[in-house]
Amino acid sequence: MTTNESPDAKPPSNRRIAETLSVLREITADAADLKRAVGGSITDVVADWLAPQYLLAAREKLSGTEGARHWEILRAFVQDWAMLRRGEHSAARLQLDREELDWQRANNQTQKEKEFREWLKRPEIREEFFPERTGGIRPETLKKIEEELHLL
Repeated sequence: MTTNESPDAKPPSNRRIAETLSVLREITADAADLKRAVGGSITDVVADWLAPQYLLAAREKLSGTEGARHWEILRAFVQDWAMLRRGEHSAARLQLDREELDWQRANNQTQKEKEFREWLKRPEIREEFFPERTGGIRPETLKKIEEELHLL
């Protein structure tokens, strides 16, 4: 430790980690605020705004061009648009996968409950966990109660 450092100073790597955590917490809070403000995915909102902007820019760039230059610009536009659509399709596929997983979990839970109920119906299980009980008071106990209460 150098003379300039305080005794409780964190090593540089721990300081960087603490600073990084602090920044990440701020970013997370900001992102949550933005999501609440737009009522959903920020990316979807930006994409909804960006798509018509891109279309207008492409249209403007295409106007006044002819021949090979026109096709070159159009090809670039189509490639960009295809990449955007691929991203949308990937996001939709991921959402479908999540929904399928939720559905499978629900069905698995229902199946487990059904199997458990069937298991409980097995005679050896019922015998082990729910033994037959002789109901009521034993005759000798009943006789003792009657004698004590002078019922007979």
